Amino acid sequence: MNQLGQHNQQNQEPASYHWRTLSLLQAVLDRQAVPDLTEVPGPTVVPNLIQSREIVRERRLTLGALAVKHDRVFNLAYLIDQHLLRVAGEKLRASAAPGVDNVTARTYRRDLSLNITKLHKEVLHKTYQPSPNRRVSIKKDDGSERHLGLPTTREKHLQRAVMILLEAICEPNFYKHSYGFRPRRSARKAVKVLRTWLADRKNTWILEIDLSKFFDTIPHDMLIQVLSEKIGDPVVMKLLKLWLKAGVVVNGDVIHSDRGTPQGGVISPLMANVYLDKVLDQWLTRTYFPTLKGKALHVRYADDFIVAFTHEDECRKALVDITTRLEAFGLTVNQLKTKITCMTCPGPSRVPQAPMSEFSFLGFTYYWTPCPETGWDLRIRTSEKSMKRFMDNLSTWISDVNTQTGEIPLGELRAKLKGHMDYFNTVGINSPQAPRVGQVDAADALPGGADSAGLHNRQIDVPPGERDIPCIQTDIKTSRTITK
Repeated sequence: MNQLGQHNQQNQEPASYHWRTLSLLQAVLDRQAVPDLTEVPGPTVVPNLIQSREIVRERRLTLGALAVKHDRVFNLAYLIDQHLLRVAGEKLRASAAPGVDNVTARTYRRDLSLNITKLHKEVLHKTYQPSPNRRVSIKKDDGSERHLGLPTTREKHLQRAVMILLEAICEPNFYKHSYGFRPRRSARKAVKVLRTWLADRKNTWILEIDLSKFFDTIPHDMLIQVLSEKIGDPVVMKLLKLWLKAGVVVNGDVIHSDRGTPQGGVISPLMANVYLDKVLDQWLTRTYFPTLKGKALHVRYADDFIVAFTHEDECRKALVDITTRLEAFGLTVNQLKTKITCMTCPGPSRVPQAPMSEFSFLGFTYYWTPCPETGWDLRIRTSEKSMKRFMDNLSTWISDVNTQTGEIPLGELRAKLKGHMDYFNTVGINSPQAPRVGQVDAADALPGGADSAGLHNRQIDVPPGERDIPCIQTDIKTSRTITK
């Protein structure tokens, strides 16, 4: 059995243990002074990236297999070595905002070899202490603020390394319809799964529960308890506790709290997923749903989730039961945004002028529409809130660019439009087969551009019923020249 295959035995010593023992024995035999054991042997240059990737990949596969067989995985600390830190360092985003030390990822990576050696030594000798997070506030649509906590690049580096290990352990056991911040999953996949399930069942009730300031209110003690059910390594658990307790700098003062995992931290989304998987996903699917008479589906993207039922009474009862469950784990339900929507397929007796029910999830609005083939079809379109947010942000960006430079970079404008259209294009979700989607010239989005009124639909081979993204030309106002 190789070294990694034995790592789940609790008595396995760190890799440096044998080196230390041999050094002591050699010193005694040679009658020399005892060597300085604080110096950790290791490469003086950055390890080969290709080799490190292969080593980390094999470790992740082994950890995933162990996680399937065992409830807890032990002895992870010795896996935080130069190879893992090399792979984690490569994943640092160059454009990411710096922390309180103002060290950017580009600056940090110039001395990546030295930073890897220092970080490895601190973790090995348990001397690592994180810096506090930098507070950044952004405005939300309702006028309130979302507080982000930005770690330093050094903290992001180590958090990424630990996340690589924990992700391999947690992923095999995560709920299959959890789509937020997980590899090879996306919000569009969540939208498609929910739309397909609702379309196949003509009588459904939608329960929307809004969590108030979820990332800011997760109780540290309960989160640590949930994490310890999967992670049995004391060194890794200490690192997670240190990051939770690092605090945030506000007006020059470090503020500490016993709640919340900072949005902006690399490992925060994974810890939040672990918590909600325990509190909500597994409880619903393994304990709650089997007691129902009807069918039910739970789809979650981070802290946004929908629970759909085929029986109205079970949906209304679930509102009380789920709220009680969430509050028992220290989370707060926003009653003003929590609601139940009847999405029953309209029948022949429906009054033609009566408004039909609809709801929104992950930027899309779900609604019933007449269909010649089946009578009625459940479809999605871009929600008004999402379109307004996009238009406001785009108009603000154009105004700022005009003020600063007097011209609009065509490539950046095209990228913004393409990003919006790639996500909100309903081809492949509303229709069974996705036709080929062409490219849209960004110049056509501006007044005077050819066929600007048909921006979202021109050059896109989409049936008329799929053309649900509104025109944006009336909101883009500029008289400056666009140059590449």
